[in-house]
Amino acid sequence: MLVKVTRKLVVEQLEKMLAGEASREDTGWWAYDLMLEEGLEYEPGCERLLADVLRSLHYFHDTEPFMVQFYPETEELLYYLKCLRGDEFYQRSRVIHWRV
Repeated sequence: MLVKVTRKLVVEQLEKMLAGEASREDTGWWAYDLMLEEGLEYEPGCERLLADVLRSLHYFHDTEPFMVQFYPETEELLYYLKCLRGDEFYQRSRVIHWRV
């Protein structure tokens, strides 16, 4: 089964989480479940951004104290949101997770 991941889909989930309408853990499981889908198809031209956002969000599903260090900061989430909305050009080097 083909699962399409679009900027709109990810923006909606991210906005729910930031507004407190969805927990970080639920958002983490949402991203984790999407990443496990076999027929995953990203919106053309946004593949890297969408994959990076899902990878960042999926860390929230693991609530072990050790894993908290991998949670994306609010600043990173807001940057992703700007990029997903088309307000900024995505530069992977601006996100600390991808500088390793």
